[in-house]
Amino acid sequence: MKKNLLIIIFLISSITSLAQQNPCIPDAILQDSTFGLWPDTIQNLPIAAIDIYYEEHIQIKTPATVGEVMGEPYFIDSPLGFGQIDIAPLSISKINLVEINGLPDCMSTYISSQDSVYFGDDIGCVTMFGTPVFSDIGQYDIEILIDGEVIIPGLNITQTLYESLGEYEVIDGYKLVIQSEIVSIDESFNLPFSVSQNSPNPFSNITTVEFSSDVTTKYTFSIANILGEIQSNRIINARNGINKVEINASNLSSGIYFYSLSNFRETITKKMIINKF
Repeated sequence: MKKNLLIIIFLISSITSLAQQNPCIPDAILQDSTFGLWPDTIQNLPIAAIDIYYEEHIQIKTPATVGEVMGEPYFIDSPLGFGQIDIAPLSISKINLVEINGLPDCMSTYISSQDSVYFGDDIGCVTMFGTPVFSDIGQYDIEILIDGEVIIPGLNITQTLYESLGEYEVIDGYKLVIQSEIVSIDESFNLPFSVSQNSPNPFSNITTVEFSSDVTTKYTFSIANILGEIQSNRIINARNGINKVEINASNLSSGIYFYSLSNFRETITKKMIINKF
């Protein structure tokens, strides 16, 4: 029993050491960027193969203000009951990476920041690592849950995103594909219908949405404002494989919008933020 325990401890230590052979070091070049993650959800994560050690870093540039994430203006109820206040211009004091959902059991994470907390307008990174086995083969949709904290000037009150909205901000669109072996990009195109998060996001005028289609067919692509009012609607001629849709927001004002893609059997909707300030 004691021998088996020592073997398990050795294996865990070996895996951790292997992940730290290529430590997750924030890329200093990204300090001058706006809020974003690299690779983005269009480029997405490299494909993993069974019985081969996998390690991938996601670089993060945290937002400097609430408006970078939520759009401008962005109103919440005053903590003291004085009506609504616009918190979009407020500086973010820190970001908390709450949870990463959707990873298979074979994958672990290493976060560059202690206690998963990053300051606003800062850089950081997250490493996903592990060695998949045969039972892990498949596609995994990954969600990153974050919470932000601001200090409201004059009131000396700390307010978090979760306290304001009752929910965390969700970054989705990342997919981890595990296959029996690494294949070429062309061979991996035959994925089920899925839609990536637009990139860049937030954006001012132009952004791109990538989606995969398992057939060559027509799709409808629409954009709605936060009230559900349709702002644009068009037909997309998609091919079997990976497709891209460009969004031109020159006629739209700053704020939160929702884009939807439908193949007349299934509809996928995601949130995007236009920020022209």
